[in-house]
Formats: sequence, C-alpha cells, structure tokens
Amino acid sequence: MLFIRYCNCHRMDEIYDFLRSRDVSEEVIQQLEKDKIDSSVIPLMTDEQLKVYLPSYGDRLALLGYCRRRENDPAGRKSKLLDRLRAKISRNKSKDHREVSENETVKNAQKNVRKVELGWLNFRDGKYSQVRTKKGGGTRKVAVSKDCRKNELVEKAVGLFFPAQRNTQGRITDFEVDITDFQEHSLDEHITVGELYEQTKLPLLRFYLTTKRKDSASDSETESASANAQQDVIYVGNSSVLTNSSSDDIHLVYSTVDMGDLSSVHEIDAAMNVDILEDSGTVTFFTGLISNTESASLDDTLLLSPQSSSPVVSSSHLDSFQEPIVQREKVKKILVLHRCQILKELISHFCDVSVTQEDISIQVVLPDGKQEKAIDDGGVLRDVLSEFWQDFYEQCTLGNNFKVPFLRHDFGQQQWESIGRIIAFGWQKQKYLPIKLAPVILEQAALGCIKSPLVDSFLRYVTESDRIVFESCRSDFESVDSEELLEIMDLHNCRRVPTADNFELLLEELAHQKLIQEPAFVIEQWSTVLSPLRSELECITAAYENLQPTFRKVMRSLVYPTIMTEQQKNITKYLSSYLRESDKQHLSLFLRFCTGSDLFLGRNISISFTQLQGVQRRPVAHTCGCYLELPVNYENYPDFRHEINKVLESSVWVMDIV
Repeated sequence: MLFIRYCNCHRMDEIYDFLRSRDVSEEVIQQLEKDKIDSSVIPLMTDEQLKVYLPSYGDRLALLGYCRRRENDPAGRKSKLLDRLRAKISRNKSKDHREVSENETVKNAQKNVRKVELGWLNFRDGKYSQVRTKKGGGTRKVAVSKDCRKNELVEKAVGLFFPAQRNTQGRITDFEVDITDFQEHSLDEHITVGELYEQTKLPLLRFYLTTKRKDSASDSETESASANAQQDVIYVGNSSVLTNSSSDDIHLVYSTVDMGDLSSVHEIDAAMNVDILEDSGTVTFFTGLISNTESASLDDTLLLSPQSSSPVVSSSHLDSFQEPIVQREKVKKILVLHRCQILKELISHFCDVSVTQEDISIQVVLPDGKQEKAIDDGGVLRDVLSEFWQDFYEQCTLGNNFKVPFLRHDFGQQQWESIGRIIAFGWQKQKYLPIKLAPVILEQAALGCIKSPLVDSFLRYVTESDRIVFESCRSDFESVDSEELLEIMDLHNCRRVPTADNFELLLEELAHQKLIQEPAFVIEQWSTVLSPLRSELECITAAYENLQPTFRKVMRSLVYPTIMTEQQKNITKYLSSYLRESDKQHLSLFLRFCTGSDLFLGRNISISFTQLQGVQRRPVAHTCGCYLELPVNYENYPDFRHEINKVLESSVWVMDIV
C-alpha cells in the first residue's frame, strides 16, 4: 500500500494550489472539501482510497514528491519558524511572557483530546520488529480522548493496521494482540492517555500495537494450527543433517543424497520454525493436514540413531507418507538453495519430474548459514536463474560468444533432463532463456529442426582469432596464411585440406559437428522437455534478440518521477551517460542489480532519489519491484560512474530488504 506521508505538515490550501498547478479539475478539489478531507486524514489514506479523488497514478506520485520536497525545504522550515516568532512577539506585546506561558499551560490542560502516535511491532525471528510503511505499518498520528484507555487504543490500532480485519500479514484473528508504551512495556489497562501525558511530560506519546502469531506461541499451538492449515507448504533443501541449538527440538537426520536422488526424499510432519533452515542443508517439511492414522504412526517413524541418540527417519515409514501426499491438491513448495551451490542444488531439485507442476518459490541461504532477508515475489527467482546460467556457462559449456554443452562423466540422462526442465521453467515463469547457448541447439531440441544459420552460430562459437581467419577465407581465400589455416582446421579435427572450392562445405560440416553432433545426447534429453513448448519457442531467434540488453531498451524501461529538482535532473543525466557508455556486460550487471535478471525481460525500472551521504552513499535496488534508489549528493559524473561501477562489479549483492 502506498501512503502519502508528510501531508499533515501543510495546510490544505497549499495542497489545493499544487493540484491546480497540475491541471487537476476543480471538481476534485470541491469533492475533497465536501468529504471534509484535511491534512490529518490524507496520511491515513491508502493508494486505492486516494485513487477515488486522483485517478491518475502520476498525480498521486507527484503529490507525494511535493510533500516530501516541502518537508525537506529549508525555506519552508524557516518560514514556519518566522511565523512562530511573530506569534510570540505579538503575544509578548499584550502581556508578560510568564503570564502567557501559564495561560497556555492552563489551556492545554483544559483540552479533552490529545494526539498520539501509533506504530506496529510484529513478532518474527524470535523478536519484535517494527513493520515498515510499505508492508502496511509505519507510524500514524491520531487524536484520542484524554480518558482513552488500553482497550480503545487497541481498537484504533487494529483499525489502522488491519483494515477490514486483514492485511498482507494475515487476519487479526491469527495474532495475539497487545499494546505497549514508548518503552515497549505492556500498557496498564486502567491508566489513561491524559495520566500518561502528566506522568511522562512528553510532547507526544507513542504506542505500539504488538502482534504475535498464535501458531508460534507454543509447540501444542503449532500442532493445532498445522492441523487447520489451509495450504500445504513444503521446504526442500540439500544437506544431510538438520542442526538446531535447542535441546528440546527434534533432530531429523537423513542419509546423504546425490544430485539424482532428490526424488527419494519425502515430506514428513515437523513442528519446527522455518528459521532453522539458516543452519541446515537438505530439509523437507510437510505442514499440511495429517490424518489420525498418520499421527498415530509418527512415534514409530522417529527412531533413535545409536550414534547420536537423535531420531532418524525410517525409509519404510517414509513410504507410508508418500501416498497421502501424492493424492493432495497442488502444494506450495519452497526450494532452499545455498549461494555458490545454485547449479548443483537446482539441478537436484529439478530431477523430480513433478517439480514443474508445483507452486514453487525460492529461499536462498548465505554462505554463513543465514537466510537472505528476501521474499520471492519474482526477484529472487530471476536472481537464482541468472546465477544458475552463469555457473552453467562456466562449468558445463565450451565456446566463445555462443556456448555449446559438453558431456561430463558426472552428468547423465537425469541431470540433462533436469537442466531442460529449468529452461522450460524459466521461460514459463519469467520468459527467461539462456541466450548464450547457440540458438540452433534450442531449435533442434524444441522444434526438431534448425532455422538459424548454422555457420553464423559456429563463427560466434569459435575464438575471436579463429573467426577472423575463417571470415578472411570466405572473402579472399588466397590472402590467408595457409600454415595458420591448417593449424586451426587441425584444432577443429578437420581431416581434409581446405581449398577455395571446398572451404564453405568444410565450414558447414565443422559447424554441424560442433553444434549438433557433439551435443546430440544433450539435445535428445532436452527435446523430451522442450518439445511440448514448440509453439511458444517457434521464433527463438526473435526471443534471443528481445532478451539481449541494449542501451535503448534499458533507457526506455526507466521511469522517473514526474516532478524533479535540478539536482535530481543532474543525476538522471549521469545515469543516462553511464548507460550510454556501458558495454553489454555492464548493461547486464545493471539489469541484474535492478531486476534480478541479467537479461532484458521488458520490466520497467522505477527511479527515486535519496539523501544518503558519506560512507552510506550508494545506489539501492529492490529486485522484486524493479526499483532503483539513487543518491543525489554527487558532485560530478566521474564520482557517480566510479561508485556505481564499484557496486556492479563487486559481485557481492545480498538481498537484505524485505
């Protein structure tokens, strides 16, 4: 939800003048006055509510930018201070300053309504954390009676943060609710707001609505909530041991599985918190409904290991869980992957034929064992696909600009079919294709025939020096050094002497050998997966062209605020200059930083500006929403270019914003 912040700092006539400057009709302004919308109401309105008055999304964003600028405008703050000084001077002329202060104190004491701030703390990861505005939280100012007590504050907070008793975090009935004071101490039920103001002498009191999911309160409540779950969730990872520091928790020990044996791991019920995945590897949790028969056999399923005295899952009992799970409706599956192990682990997951039929999302674990603080709303999946194919190009292919898979002794039919499923999955979910693979390979696998020029793909497969020699032979065979040509042809296992008459034929034969014959086994495995997508992949060459990052494509995808200051306009010029002089590699890095994908997927990138300075100054990207924040405190373009290059070339991007 989008909240218009800072509006309560300005009078409504200023806001009306601004709306008129944007040619907003007088009917809208009259409707605002008719509905008695003032500067204290606007901050509490959602984007949908504000849309009733301002249908244009640009007008709503412009209003947000206007309020932010006015709040940060030193001239505006000075004018407010001058107004206050003038008011004090006028009061001092009429009566003594001490008498005025006493009268003001009496006047404030006679007020029956006081303003308070309300925030929201949600219990997560073993502690209470404040919920951000974009997640439905933030800080709200409301007017309450001085006689207001705890129950009334709870009602007001729930109404603000859980409109219609529900928000993005869930229903209010799913939580244990309390209200705390500014020190996060539970509020006394009998004390009033007026009494708290008298005790604390604070100019503005702040209270926090605290929420804690009922299913995390205790183990027994966890089991009860699991039995009533509406959706099945499966967590799948890749190591053999699940560790937990608590002695009271159940330890599940699996036998080590290789890349091809993931399908042998079945789902079991475990009353555990998801956060234990931070220190774990291969783990599969089944949190769906378990029948009475299955629950009765759970004690028999957990056997003690003689080495560790930890419960070990018996394979015979795992088989008994398989049938009810297969019969279930579609489940939510979360694939747990580790940084630097994406290639191996993703292939392991996709060895399961049914994986593409599941509702899949990704959870990434950092090398230190902690989870990345990111929710997979598309950005995590795009980032994982980008890392997977970068590792695949380096470890499983040969070639220069175009890559060709080579046969590995540790990759069999199951692994190559798994990679084919990843190609299909990336295309269906995000329209992502591995465009560094020679297009003739995907055409042969998906369409059963070659449509792209074979020799052109081969010339992009060979090294740059070999390509120059081959092209010279095609244009003027006699001008090429014969010894160098023979050496190159020998490296490509050519068994005939090249001449001006047979060179084109030899080139076609070498291209067919390298791009079609040698990876024939891989193409055969991929065809079983990609052939059903024949109609979607009919024009692979056009798809390659659309996915290739270019300066014009990236520039067209940038969305700037409607109204910008001169300083912000300078930063947009810096960004444009940077993208114009960037090569394909840096354009891909920029796209991956902003969108999670190193390819151009047609997503718009929204640009906003921050005031970060000093060591904190840096670009910040949100890949799920394709959102880029740029600091405005750059003195010149070289500083901007140097800093953004450092960020893009560091290759240490951690998703730490939820």
